[in-house]
Amino acid sequence: MAGQRILNSKLQTPLEQRQRQQRFMEPPPAGTVASLIDFGSNDTLSISSSRVLTRAFLAQLDAHPNFIVGSTSTRIFEGTSQYLDDIERDLARFHNAPAGLFFNSGFDANVALWSTIPRPDDVVLHDEYIHASIHDGMRRGRAKTKMFAHNDLEDFRRCLEDIKHNHGLKEGKNVVFVAVESFYSMDGDVVPIREMLEISKQVLPQGNVVYSIDEAHSNGVIGPNGSGLVCHYGLEKEIGLRLHTCGKGLGSTGAVVLASETVRMAMINYSRNVVFSTAPSFVTVAAVRAGYELAASEEGEKRRQRLQQNTRYFQHRVAEHPKWAEVTAKGIIRIPASEDWGSRSFETPIFALITPPGQANELAEHIHAAGYWLDSVHYPIVPKDLSRVRLTVHADNTEEQIEGVVKTFMDWATRQLGQERRQTKL
Repeated sequence: MAGQRILNSKLQTPLEQRQRQQRFMEPPPAGTVASLIDFGSNDTLSISSSRVLTRAFLAQLDAHPNFIVGSTSTRIFEGTSQYLDDIERDLARFHNAPAGLFFNSGFDANVALWSTIPRPDDVVLHDEYIHASIHDGMRRGRAKTKMFAHNDLEDFRRCLEDIKHNHGLKEGKNVVFVAVESFYSMDGDVVPIREMLEISKQVLPQGNVVYSIDEAHSNGVIGPNGSGLVCHYGLEKEIGLRLHTCGKGLGSTGAVVLASETVRMAMINYSRNVVFSTAPSFVTVAAVRAGYELAASEEGEKRRQRLQQNTRYFQHRVAEHPKWAEVTAKGIIRIPASEDWGSRSFETPIFALITPPGQANELAEHIHAAGYWLDSVHYPIVPKDLSRVRLTVHADNTEEQIEGVVKTFMDWATRQLGQERRQTKL
């Protein structure tokens, strides 16, 4: 058909442009990924790859032999099963929150939250590195938006001052929402939430601020029983909105929004991807419950401790490498926030190996050839000219594997240093 041929031609042109720019995205062959040592996936506690979660999931199925596979309907009709209702109550208790609403994915949850809850006269102030799903939700919403530089406390204060004087918030009639992430997924750094809370109290003493923290990468990893960053700091009463996904540390899928009962009912009534979407199935929710039970168990605590040990060991091997100072000074490989290593009671297992433009794919291929799997990441997932290789440490990585992957990317960096020196002599 002529129409299909024209459509394919129009789509092929931008795809070819992406290929030329070395930012074409194509899922790698599953067999290739499975054959290499994992330093790429979000399964940080290794509960999925180790099949620990599989066994816990099968136990959930055995405990509920009369389950049905499908959820049969949307949440507002027959889709809210007792099992789903129970897990929302239990997850709210687990995270010390008033109420919870479960979603099929973190993306769905963020779109529902940000398209529905902020009102037309409110303002959403967000970190420049927030997840794409939050951006999509804000575009569908009716509140004004404003961005501050990533983890920049001075810029955050300036933006709050501007909002206070120019958006009707000085009198405390409307709300400024602050949208941040606990661990940022591409840089691996941590939100300075306690400092931000203090700044907002100074700028808006009326208290008309609602913080929202996306805890996708901290869920299961830190906090009592793996309950996350907010619980780690004891800030449950100061953070009005939280999103915890289950597809990273907890190894499965789905997400829960933690909020007041009023916010929960507002999303049920007004979020289009709640009203018009099939409810999460028993199978999805059973895997989530299995993951949470593991997180709260002795096994979960051992895995969290091992993940922290492995993360610190990775940092140590990088920082003590004889070429690291020169490599990072010359920008051959740069890891954001590496100067903060060891300054907190916990470390994030995500590391961005930022290379000069055009070299991230080469570095990734070099690491793959040595037997380790990780991902190269490009614009629009990360800012232009900040392409990188994203490396994630896991609980089940061995010290030998960590030493091997560090040696591999530092060998590549050392070779780049040699080439740079030869060019300088010429």
